[in-house]
Amino acid sequence: MTPEEEKVLAATKRFYDAIEQMISGKGMVAMHAAWHHTPRVTSGHPTGAWASGWDEVSATWEVFGTFGKPENAGSSIRDLRVYLYGDVAYTTGVFVASPSFGSAQLNVTNVLHRADGEWKIIHHHADKAPTMERALEKMAAEG
Repeated sequence: MTPEEEKVLAATKRFYDAIEQMISGKGMVAMHAAWHHTPRVTSGHPTGAWASGWDEVSATWEVFGTFGKPENAGSSIRDLRVYLYGDVAYTTGVFVASPSFGSAQLNVTNVLHRADGEWKIIHHHADKAPTMERALEKMAAEG
């Protein structure tokens, strides 16, 4: 792996660390730091929701963040692969949701852009996951 591919991999891992922080109740700071904040970012979530532009994307993560509690920790990412094309790269992998979120295993794709020497997410997509949707509905009902 080239040094630049290593940087893309590290940025992707920071994004998944941010998801873990968010769902374990440690807040949204890391999630906000993982993204470029532009009108051109997009995200597709396991619930089937699509968001376009930083305001919408951020709002969707804020909703997921409302479910954050220490007992919800335990997500992971595996099988990450990096594909680099100049200042744009994408990664693929398998996200394993924590047991609280149904332990779903989702194929994921992330597109990153390098601006000012820093790699950040500009697009995230995860497979739709009915088990995760059911877990979120249950969490919402329980308050």
